[in-house]
Amino acid sequence: MKLVHRLVLSAAALLALWAGVAYHVSRPPDALDYLRTVTQVATSAHDAAATGVLVGRQQLRDRVTDAYAATAYDDGLRAVAGAHRKLAGAVPPDDASAALRDRLFPLVQATARALTDAARAAGEPALRMAVEALDEISGRLAELLEEQR
Repeated sequence: MKLVHRLVLSAAALLALWAGVAYHVSRPPDALDYLRTVTQVATSAHDAAATGVLVGRQQLRDRVTDAYAATAYDDGLRAVAGAHRKLAGAVPPDDASAALRDRLFPLVQATARALTDAARAAGEPALRMAVEALDEISGRLAELLEEQR
């Protein structure tokens, strides 16, 4: 009888643990969780834009190879795409969070566009315009991050 009693207690404890994990994984995010997600997305987009600026400036000065620049832009685009997916998959829990999302989405999309423009630039004027756009976007993302601190 003791063994059966222990098995029942163990099964109940395991069921309670499983229910706790399931709740934690499936519960809707609160404003603090959403802010954490937004901060991660903004940081990823900012880092990609800032790296694009650095690479583009070095490319304009003929200090990096085209292969290196293409790889750097591609890495930045992958990071921005992941950040975009993360933001798109997060549901804002309140109006303030939705407003923050609405400010961030266009900046993430603009970062992707500008990185693509830099990677495809067919000459110095086009690359310079893409680098200037990335620099402006990077500044706006830095401001948004600073506001959230």
